[in-house]
Amino acid sequence: MTATASSLRAGIAGLVLCALPTALSAGGIYVPMKGAKATGLANVGMASLADDGSTLFYNPAGMTRLGRPFAELGVDLISARIGVDDAGSQAVTPGTAGIGGPVAGGSGDNTGWTPAPSLFLGAPIGLDGLWLGLAVTAPYGLGIDYGRSWFGRYDSYDNELTTLNVAPTVAYRISPRWSVGGGVDLQYADATLISALPDPLSPGGPSPATDGRSELSGDGWAAGFNLGLLFEPNAATRIGLHYRSEIAHTLDGELEVSGLRGPLEPANGKRRSKTRLQLPARVALSATHAITDRWTVLGEVQWFGWDVFDEIRVQFDDGGTDLVRPQGWRQAWTSGVGVQYAPTDRWQLRAGIQYDQSPTTDALRNTSIPDSDLLWLGLGASYRPSERLSVDIGYVRGRFAREQIDLQLPFYDGTPLATSVLVRGDTDSHVDTLSLTLNYRFGD
Repeated sequence: MTATASSLRAGIAGLVLCALPTALSAGGIYVPMKGAKATGLANVGMASLADDGSTLFYNPAGMTRLGRPFAELGVDLISARIGVDDAGSQAVTPGTAGIGGPVAGGSGDNTGWTPAPSLFLGAPIGLDGLWLGLAVTAPYGLGIDYGRSWFGRYDSYDNELTTLNVAPTVAYRISPRWSVGGGVDLQYADATLISALPDPLSPGGPSPATDGRSELSGDGWAAGFNLGLLFEPNAATRIGLHYRSEIAHTLDGELEVSGLRGPLEPANGKRRSKTRLQLPARVALSATHAITDRWTVLGEVQWFGWDVFDEIRVQFDDGGTDLVRPQGWRQAWTSGVGVQYAPTDRWQLRAGIQYDQSPTTDALRNTSIPDSDLLWLGLGASYRPSERLSVDIGYVRGRFAREQIDLQLPFYDGTPLATSVLVRGDTDSHVDTLSLTLNYRFGD
């Protein structure tokens, strides 16, 4: 391979990082709802509610309150409407004689429903107050496909992240007021990030018909842990504290470049790669208080340690220079309140509101997820046809604050084909979650 081709190939590989940061680290990829009760409460108070199997995820110490062996199966259907309107994007290429021109393509509007299932199992064992459980969840996820012809395709156009978390869990009631719990998180992650590559020699500017394609993919397993504490000062009040550790993934995969023509054609091909994905630690503190036999109020604050995500690093098996993109994510907080009302012994209604701070900054916002501060509003209900079976349903909408994207993307730097694309857009996005959960208690 010639020195020029090597330079082009390195430049193209580096460009992939433009799509990676938000796709893998924005608060938008955390899937907070694990079951219909959490959805109906806008994920408020779950570290202290501790009245169904989802407590294994939110605070395993709460398992000691469930009384009997249990099985819980749920699905959260998530629809993220991610809208980005062109606000003056431009491309400067040799084919435009160095004069900026509009980027061909329409606005971005990603829609569609994605299921996130969960399973919780638990039972008391021999020693009085000791419980064992198993939680299977999908704590992070992403599925955004704008289509390859939208104006922001040189930043990203198709991004997917799938996770599976398997957590063996144990809990123990130390005294009538105190319970502790914890688990090991065995987590699988699979990511694919696709963006377009502009043809610098296309007369009048690059277009979807002349674009190349860059795809970075990888998967792998990693491990972490979580610990919980539940304090019950009286029969009406519970206070829960939960810590989930950060998890450092190394995703083994490859970078594939294709579709480039002319002098760029030598840059086509595959390179084996490893990409580091750092998922943050999380702390939740919540309280639940029964005002009467019918009314219960809940409150919660959460902290996310996204500041550990200080860079993205891609290493290549062929010994090439690491690709590093500094980040600058910040710690983020959420806070909210919720309420539950039981009009009868069989029915329970709930609602919640939560403010969710984005960890991203204006300078780093991109199209993978144009993340911003988020307000959640949730509603839900439970019906118990028998002492053993209950059915929960919940709905929550999250509305993102409108923000701007303003990214300058360099291509083929250091060569006669040097190209610059300005991706500039206005965001208008929301996310909906519809959840259904079945709970079953065994024995008398």
